[in-house]
Amino acid sequence: MMTLADVRKFAPHNANEIYSPEKSAASWELVNLDRNDRATRIERFIADQIERRSGYKATATQNDWPWDITVDLEHGPVKIEVKSALRKKGYESQYQLQNIKPNLFNYIFLVLITPDGIRMSWAESEKVRNMCRYKIEGISGYSIFININKWNRGEYDDWLFDIEDFPYGS
Repeated sequence: MMTLADVRKFAPHNANEIYSPEKSAASWELVNLDRNDRATRIERFIADQIERRSGYKATATQNDWPWDITVDLEHGPVKIEVKSALRKKGYESQYQLQNIKPNLFNYIFLVLITPDGIRMSWAESEKVRNMCRYKIEGISGYSIFININKWNRGEYDDWLFDIEDFPYGS
């Protein structure tokens, strides 16, 4: 009988070898999922965290909706988009979040799957729209690059907030 430990032990090597179960089991598991499965799990996790931390009802939407989570705030429902990214190959501190359409959501949660663990933050759509003002929008939306070193230095503190501070920022 094959066990879960066996499945994990014989998992194929990832193209991005810096991820490992020893550094972060959660990152390793996510990196080895297909894109859709990874996105669905992260979206459901974010919805659960919003409910647990804020007390607001958060419902993950169906895959074909233009946003990922609906949260019922006091003043009415808001739309949440969730974007995740793996480390950009060849750039140890770069993460590219793609297909961002700020006009389709009120808030966005950014999830970086780093070799050392998962980093999460959120922003208001207005801040994201301002960031994209001088970018060229592709057919599927904008791309935003997040540099983990800049994040660590606090250079994104004016627009990215901790999940504990949702929905009003700090």
